[in-house]
Amino acid sequence: MCARHQTGAMIKMNAVKKFGDLSLACSLLLCFAKTAIAQETSSMAESPGVLAGRYEKALTRNPNDDEALEKLHFLIARDGPFSRDERIRLKQVIQQYTRLAQTKLALPDEPGEPMVVSGTVRNADDKPISGALIYVFHADARGHYAPNAPMDEPGSRLFGFMKTGADGRYEFRTIRPGGYPHAPIPQHIHLLVTASGYRDHKCRSTCQLVFKDDSRMTAEWHKWANEGGHPVLSVTRDKNGIQRCVYDIVLRRD
Repeated sequence: MCARHQTGAMIKMNAVKKFGDLSLACSLLLCFAKTAIAQETSSMAESPGVLAGRYEKALTRNPNDDEALEKLHFLIARDGPFSRDERIRLKQVIQQYTRLAQTKLALPDEPGEPMVVSGTVRNADDKPISGALIYVFHADARGHYAPNAPMDEPGSRLFGFMKTGADGRYEFRTIRPGGYPHAPIPQHIHLLVTASGYRDHKCRSTCQLVFKDDSRMTAEWHKWANEGGHPVLSVTRDKNGIQRCVYDIVLRRD
């Protein structure tokens, strides 16, 4: 008999000994089981707004609660019922408590091809910068930023924050964004880097990381990227077929 069945048999025997009646003991055990299932179902059925409030309170109590931070992030990453203003507010909460150099923008079931972007933030003397805050966001595989507002960049559903450590490294895992469905604009990832004592690394607005193998990257778009300082990234595939890009960032002193 396996350990699980042994445990169940022991509970049953103890109940029989205590109550002296097998049918009564079984009824009580069934009641206990139903109560446990109901409690679990109730927890699972909590609305995204209630869950967001719980995770936000957990971060207030413990700013290093990385599990609460990730769960809050993934609530936004789903096509949830959050209003635009609430989505933006929760993104600010996530930014406030970000302290790690790695993040995931998309859930495992997010449609699209998996992609990993990594690199190092350095200064002009080629020394790594600690404490640099990196913000990235992009459209989903359909080319949409948000469920009810496809072109709402500030309300983007797929986003992430990272903070570099002493080695200046960063990495984010996501899916390759789609191009806009009604415009020939190349696939791209928006990126903004800030660090105390350095000028923001944001090209002209935010940097837009584009991909050399994107069929939309015509000669005209290559010219646009070169003139605007937008990086054109080479894409490779690892042994698992995951697309990978490397982008090293240089910040200049104020």
